Amino acid sequence: MHTYKKGFRAEHELMKLLSSLGFAVLRAPKSGKDSIDVIACKLGHIFVFECKSWASTVRISERQMESLTDFAEKAGAIPLIAMKKEQQGWKFLKANEVTENKGVASEKLIEEKGFGIEFFSSF
Repeated sequence: MHTYKKGFRAEHELMKLLSSLGFAVLRAPKSGKDSIDVIACKLGHIFVFECKSWASTVRISERQMESLTDFAEKAGAIPLIAMKKEQQGWKFLKANEVTENKGVASEKLIEEKGFGIEFFSSF
């Protein structure tokens, strides 16, 4: 599947999941290299996401990380990396954990510090 279509589908799947948990959700219309992908808000909690489909290791460019964290800072939001692995569901990492790991979300980092969609049920 073409990378854009795969990413687009993953973003929409994440939006549906978060919406089902009561979040107001929208996809940034120009998501990609220079902006965030998804914004989710609920009761004053704001999350911004860079979404990736992954097989083993996710690499996020410095430019994408800066875009995500700059937007989050201005909005008072929590910046997260959302990763969809086929047939295994979603995993999330805090943006600063990926930045500290030089933009690499390895299987080991995801296993040690990643969390699932159930995290968002508490809001």
